[in-house]
Amino acid sequence: MRINYREPYWIKFNWDLSSHNDNQYVTEFNKHNNDDFSDFLHNESFVISATFRIENTFEKDEISMVYGKPGKQMGLSYNTTTQSTAFEYWVTVNGNDEFKYFHIKDVNVDDIEKGVTITIIRDGKSLVAYKNFEEINRMELDGEFVEDYKIPGFFLGCASPQSKEKKHRYYCEVEYDFFSILKNVTDIEKIRDLHETKNGDLINKNYYNNILCLYDFQTINNIGIVYDESKNTNFLEKVPSEFVL
Repeated sequence: MRINYREPYWIKFNWDLSSHNDNQYVTEFNKHNNDDFSDFLHNESFVISATFRIENTFEKDEISMVYGKPGKQMGLSYNTTTQSTAFEYWVTVNGNDEFKYFHIKDVNVDDIEKGVTITIIRDGKSLVAYKNFEEINRMELDGEFVEDYKIPGFFLGCASPQSKEKKHRYYCEVEYDFFSILKNVTDIEKIRDLHETKNGDLINKNYYNNILCLYDFQTINNIGIVYDESKNTNFLEKVPSEFVL
């Protein structure tokens, strides 16, 4: 699925389908903020995995975020000038907020343009980066992620569309094939298996209950909502234009 420039999507709500009888072609839902996306970064273990591509002709900022979180800039970035990819974030160390740059080595322009799977795993006090399920490098997580990241919401196609700093909104046009977040998981082989397993077979996997959200972008309803293929209803929707600065 193509996410257009300055038209990001967000994972923000848990949707109530109880009154729709499995009918995906509806126009109104009851929904509420989902706390899972307010605190999962502060767990001792989580996985964010994305399969995407950003073609040379796509519209993008000099620094683009494939995904991000409200607050101080955080997420998977692609710098078109240096042609480098990184996981950027802020932590609090001894009461002070510090910016961190976790370079994801060996991801080149060809990977970005043709498509690549990049997985970030938090394993206790370590962050580990994988390219196509092979470990690239790791970095110690000094301190803890800033409290900003407990603000509800998670974005695809930018860092945060309401960032006070215009340059930190980091918009990009990006083609997504797969995106998932899991909690309490650190095994890359489970993530590889997740990518390779048909949705109907996921329920039999021992990590099934750890999946916060899973999008293969194959089921999209009449108002553009991307269905969550996990047991949850954390659907993905375009950020309303009034929230895009």
